[in-house]
Amino acid sequence: MSRPINLVRYLVVSILGGVAGCGGPAYEFAPVEGKVTLNGKPLAGVIVKFYPDSESTTQLPYATGTTDEAGEFRLSVSAKQPGALVGPNIAVVSWPVRDRANPPPVPDAPIPVRYRDVTASPFRFEVKPGPGQTIDLPMDDTIQ
Repeated sequence: MSRPINLVRYLVVSILGGVAGCGGPAYEFAPVEGKVTLNGKPLAGVIVKFYPDSESTTQLPYATGTTDEAGEFRLSVSAKQPGALVGPNIAVVSWPVRDRANPPPVPDAPIPVRYRDVTASPFRFEVKPGPGQTIDLPMDDTIQ
């Protein structure tokens, strides 16, 4: 008699576990590319991050990209998910973290703090759904 009860418990737990594990939040992503400049000159090798600007207490997926020699970047959330989260985003720009064992050359241009700090960044953008969009990040080193 305990066998049917155990089978029922197993089925209920399996179904509930499957339902709870399915899906999760559905996020919409859109392709984003752009160019990073400092005082009008492209910056190669910097990290660009787009953080969703949300009141949510849940960590939303942020997008990153690295600039090429021309200062151009393409964002992705992961190797399997190109683009950035649709909606309001705050962009920050920084040099990569240096590896003490194999440090890269010291960058020619320090990036002003306001562009590296998500709370101070003037780069606030709306990532729109649909085809790719270009969002350039022009920086200057004047004091504001």
